[in-house]
Amino acid sequence: MKKTYQVLSILLHPVLLPTIAALVYLNVLPMPLSSMQKYMIFFIVIGGTFLVPLCTLLILRMMGYVKTNDAKTIEERKFPVFLMIFNYLFLGQVLQSIWQMRELTILAYATAIGLFAVGILFYAKIKVSLHMLGMTGLLGFVLVYGASYGYSNILVAFLVMLTGALATARLSLKAHNSKEIWIGASLGLMLPIVLSFVL
Repeated sequence: MKKTYQVLSILLHPVLLPTIAALVYLNVLPMPLSSMQKYMIFFIVIGGTFLVPLCTLLILRMMGYVKTNDAKTIEERKFPVFLMIFNYLFLGQVLQSIWQMRELTILAYATAIGLFAVGILFYAKIKVSLHMLGMTGLLGFVLVYGASYGYSNILVAFLVMLTGALATARLSLKAHNSKEIWIGASLGLMLPIVLSFVL
């Protein structure tokens, strides 16, 4: 089972989840965008949420600041997390100012706020689960755009099932304790929904 949990943790890694959300958003929702515009938006998202973090991690590993790809300790996570806060704030501004895509903008800002909370909790020696923050953030995102456009109950049920499986995986791999899992899950789910009433 350990291998299964490791594979699940890789497939549902927090840097991949925004790309999945963007793919769903751009291909499912009825939006007056050309194919070229959709490609541009997708590459902005994948650049800001996947390529930049990946390059940052590689540089930090070369410098010896981060010792593993998982950045297991709080000290190893501090700089990447604070960098990602600025990445998501910038992404939110770009999406909002150019295309006025409300739901993706909400997801970007919600993730930035969630990461800020994670960074604050580092100083309380709490290593919040970024996997759960990302997974329930995706679930909250689906609920937000589903409220406007309609969504399949099967999709929501599937995401809830994946969330439970991922939480089990992270606990079984001893990557986090139950408190860190619950904090990450609560922040991820709550923030997109709350911001949907603000933005």
